[in-house]
Parts: sequence; structure tokens; C-alpha cells
Amino acid sequence: MLEEVLAQYVSKITFQGIGPEVIHILKRNILDSYAGICASLQDKEMVGRFERMTALTPTERGVGVWGLNRNGNTSDAFFMNTILGRRSDLVNTYMSPRRMGGCHPSDNVSLVLTMADWLDKNGQDVLTSTYVAYLLSCAFADYFNPEKNWYDHDAQAMFYLPLVIGFIMGFSIPQMTEAQRIAGMQGLTINQAAMGEVTDWKHCTYASRAMLALHAVKMAFSGFEGPKEIYEGEAGINRFIPHGARMLDPLPDLGSIIFKRWPALVFCQTPIDVAVEIADRIDDHRAIDHVEVQIYRKAIEEAAIESSYHPASRAGRTHSIPYCVAAALIKGTIEYSYFDNGFAEKEKGVDVLMQRIAVCEDIEMTRRFPDGSPCRIIVTLKDGTSISRYRDFPHGDPHGPLSDEEIEEKAHRYLSLITDGKSADSIIKRVWNMEREPSIDWLVAPLKQRVLE
Repeated sequence: MLEEVLAQYVSKITFQGIGPEVIHILKRNILDSYAGICASLQDKEMVGRFERMTALTPTERGVGVWGLNRNGNTSDAFFMNTILGRRSDLVNTYMSPRRMGGCHPSDNVSLVLTMADWLDKNGQDVLTSTYVAYLLSCAFADYFNPEKNWYDHDAQAMFYLPLVIGFIMGFSIPQMTEAQRIAGMQGLTINQAAMGEVTDWKHCTYASRAMLALHAVKMAFSGFEGPKEIYEGEAGINRFIPHGARMLDPLPDLGSIIFKRWPALVFCQTPIDVAVEIADRIDDHRAIDHVEVQIYRKAIEEAAIESSYHPASRAGRTHSIPYCVAAALIKGTIEYSYFDNGFAEKEKGVDVLMQRIAVCEDIEMTRRFPDGSPCRIIVTLKDGTSISRYRDFPHGDPHGPLSDEEIEEKAHRYLSLITDGKSADSIIKRVWNMEREPSIDWLVAPLKQRVLE
């Protein structure tokens, strides 16, 4: 049974068995993901929701909730901290080379750090647990394609997260096996979060899976049993979600993960890069008559539907090609604050320009995806002048990856929002030497401080 095979495989993973090249990849990912978490702490409205939620069930024990300087019960803390792993939309992305599913491996970093803080784990533990989480999340993306049958891509997280959590907690093979079975009985998350008007729940889908996976793990620890053959049984998950022929054969390439330069959906990255290049050629955005964005079908399905022209939430704006392109053309860059309600209300020109943007499919670009993520933008000015730019990949794609120095710069930029420059430099240096750290108190302390007035 697949649940037993996966539990056996995970139980054999050790830090010593991970090669130095992969260890370096993991450190790059941890540093990049940490930057995204720090960026999310700017969202005082979301952290305010955390405060109201923890106030309902106050506890002096439990787990530290980021942004509050307060503990919450384990389920609440897992849910809230992992939201911050995605809220900034600086999450990295893995696209299956088998044209199956996709995932955000960096979601797992917030989970691993929360658990490591809770269970007092060391640097080697964090690296090993991150490897397990990344390997499984990408392998499930290679094996399952939930969105094809209208489930959210995080539906697969419901199954690999009990393995990740169980591994960190030192569970036995039978316990990790049962945890998957119990998790499978808690239901699949549907893709309505990405349909129609995109609300802020889009940033909560993984977090909701993490919360339920923890519950499944606790039940397995307590001796509860789930039904056997949760994947391959007559009414198992494989019946409901299209799946591949083999799992963990071959192992996913963690070096193929796409890092984001901009705090927006992965399908918006190349359009933003191109729009920023064009913005340098335009003195006044009010001179723009109309804009044509040529791109592949998947990007249109994810970020250029009817509601993309009327986004009403942060998640809706970060998932809108018209909004991202309009903001980039007007401002010449993209910042986290550009997706706030206040910015959208103040910068009326973004809404005006959005309505002049047509997003259309280029058949050749569709054929190239996911091996390529191309985009061409043609801006026509009111005087008849046309400016056109094209890119095959966004900066941050494995074909044009962020350098270690660029990842450090990204981390320093967002770390500096919650701590001083010297402390930021120290944290970055220590991440590069994570395996030598006896604890991670220094890494989670800046996240746990109170950011509300």
C-alpha cells in the first residue's frame, strides 16, 4: 500500500544522507521563504485577525504565534503561522515536468520552523525536515493533479503533511501510515478558492491543511486507525484525483523550483518583468492607449479571467495579470504595498489602465509551458507608437535563477522591516551555517515579536 511505502521511505531519511549540493539548495529556500514570512508581517490586518482568534482560547502554553508575542494552542498556531508563509505571495513554485500538478514548497518552511520552535529542534533537524517536506510536496505534485478535477492544488498537502509532521515528531512507520489514512478521511479542499472572485482564503488553503494534518497526527499517536488503502482503495484518493504511474521514481529535482522576485502569483512573474522593462521607456503612463499581453493558456486560466479585472482583495490583486501589469507600468516596479486596499483606492490610474489591457493566448507559448513561461507585452501609446518586449522566463526561474547574493538582498530587505540591519546580517549568515546551530531561537525570535501597535 502506498501509505506504507511512503512512511517507510520517509523514516529512512537522515541529514547525513543529504548531499552538500542539496543542503545548499535547502538553505537558499529557507532564506528565501523567511524573507516572504517577514514581508507578510507587514499585514497588520491579518495579524489583527490572529489576535482576535487567539483571544478566544488564551493559553500560556502551546506554540508561539508570529507577530503577536503570544502563544496559541497548537492548531491555531499552525494555521496562523503558515498563513504568513504564503500571505506575501513571495512563495516559490514547483511545476511538475510531467505536466501533472504544482505546489509551493516554501509553504512548508513556516510549518517546519513552527514545529522546530515548539519541539526545540536544532539546525540539522530543520534542514532534514525541510528536505522531507520539499521532497514530498514536489513528489505529490509529480504524482497528483488535483486542479484537473476541480480540487485545489493544496488538496495533496492533506496527505504529505502528516508524514512531515510525523517525521519531525519522531513517529514510527505504523503511526505515519495511520496519520495519512486519518488525514484522507477529513476531505479534499475544493478549488473554489481560485474560482470567480479570489478572496483572502487563497492564502489560507495550505494553512487549513496543516491544521487538519496536525489533528490527524495527534489521532494516530493516540491509537486511532484510519481505513486501509487510502490512496489505492476502491474509494481511495486515486479515484478522485488524476494521478501518475509512479511515485518517488525518479525523485523530483529540487533545483528546478522557481523563486519569485515579485510578491505575486507565479504566472504574473514574467508579465511583471516585461512590464517593468517597458515602463522604463514611458515617461507618463497616461500616454498609454491600450496594452496587449500575449501569454500561455495556463496563465490566462489562473490570472486573466473576468474577475481578474475587478480584484477586491490582496489575494485577488496578486493573482491578476491585468492588475500586476497595470501597476508595474504605472509605478515602474512592484512593491508589497501595491496590493493593499489603500493603494488600490488611492491609485485610480491602475483600475483605469486595467480596463485597457487585453490578455490573449499565444498558441506557441502554450505549447512551451511548463518548460517555458513566456510573455510578450505590446504597449500602444496615444500617438500611435508601439513598444514591445518579450521574455522566455521570469528572473528567478532555474533558467535565470536568483543568485545567492540576490536571495540575501531579498532577505535583508524584508528582515529590515522587523529588525535592525546588523541583526538581519547576522541571521542571514547563520542560515548559511544552519547545520552548526544547536537551536533556532535566533531565527524565530524576530517573527514572534509583536508587530501591532
